[in-house]
Amino acid sequence: EKCEDDDGPYYWHIKSGTIQREPPSPAPPDLRETLRQISINSDSSTASADSIPSTPSSIASTDDHLQEFEDHALQYAVKSLKNLSNQNRSRSGYENGEKAVRYAVSSLGWVPIAEEDLTPERSNKAVNKCIVDLTLGRNDINDVVGRWGDGKDLYMDLDTDSLRLIDPQDLSVLNYQPIHTIRVWGVGRENGRDFAYVARDKLSRNHMCHVFRCETPARHIANTLRDLCKKIMMEKSLQQSALTRLTRPTDLPNLEPATTQSSTSGEKLTFHSLYSNASFPTPMEEPKKVLRCHYLGSEAVNKPTGMDVLNSAIDGMLQNRPPEKWQFVGVAVAPSTITITEHGNPDNKIEECRVRYLSFMGISMSNVKLCAFIVHKAEDEFISHVFHCEPSAGPLCKTIEAACKLRYQKCLDSQHRYSGKQKEKKNKV
Repeated sequence: EKCEDDDGPYYWHIKSGTIQREPPSPAPPDLRETLRQISINSDSSTASADSIPSTPSSIASTDDHLQEFEDHALQYAVKSLKNLSNQNRSRSGYENGEKAVRYAVSSLGWVPIAEEDLTPERSNKAVNKCIVDLTLGRNDINDVVGRWGDGKDLYMDLDTDSLRLIDPQDLSVLNYQPIHTIRVWGVGRENGRDFAYVARDKLSRNHMCHVFRCETPARHIANTLRDLCKKIMMEKSLQQSALTRLTRPTDLPNLEPATTQSSTSGEKLTFHSLYSNASFPTPMEEPKKVLRCHYLGSEAVNKPTGMDVLNSAIDGMLQNRPPEKWQFVGVAVAPSTITITEHGNPDNKIEECRVRYLSFMGISMSNVKLCAFIVHKAEDEFISHVFHCEPSAGPLCKTIEAACKLRYQKCLDSQHRYSGKQKEKKNKV
């Protein structure tokens, strides 16, 4: 509203109460013209309906209402643009992946959790303690913790990429947690609607346990998160298998000299023609490492494990077998087998042991050049094999240890593939 005093005219903003000397900036021409046209049409229709002539006071009142209406329209336009941008930002997570699974939750807060409590043996108890502390407010802990959305109702969206907390009012993303950064999750023991997950904080780099109260049973969220992690692991395993198939050949053609004539067609045999026509699979030979050492022999022991059992076997073999009777051998260590062959004559196989049946291995306490491993045979029979290595038995033992680890990893991979096939069969049924 325009007013005047001794210093000249000034302008008073009715809604906010602010006063300024400069004239207010006019509204955009197109918006002002549109609003004015709407107001004139509305006034003219009202006047024609009521047949009441307009007076100067009524015109001034109409201009005031029009100005106030323009201000409200501009504020509404600004808010609409903000909401639209927030919606676009929150929906950007769905463009590159499948539709997320949504749950209604409310944040109870988050508390730090120690790194040593995240082991498989202690994580269950530690996460449940965090849930109990935040739900029951022990030691007034609720006075110092923060809550996503100030404890109001939120949306928790889960997909293969992330766990997102979304404000239901404007659909803005309050927290974005990548799935691969979540260490542990669980459901409350006291209340089946309490859910928690543990992840490292971006700023403090400490692990935090985030606790939520869910409208649905929390095990639904836990099961969804479990299925997403399984899906991610299966996709990663498939990608690795595809890369392995691409990098390893499966066909091995017999290449003859280019001058050799085919007896049937009379055409020359070339590498390209043979390789393109070869379709037979060739067995993949396992990587292996051959080490040279002396083999003292083998003898039965009464237990599958124990350093005392191993040292007793080594000492007994050392006393009963003189050095001139030791065999100089080559020990070929592969992920599935340990093969002992005569040196210089690989066809003479002295012993072959499956890595999966190794129960114990170690170096002699009295002589680092002596080592042995124990193999579990049929009918609970345990056989120890003793070796003498120069200058130390460490390389042989380290190689066998690496083979055992690789064998164990293969067992885990096959188990993942088996569980994936079982799940596919259930889905088909």
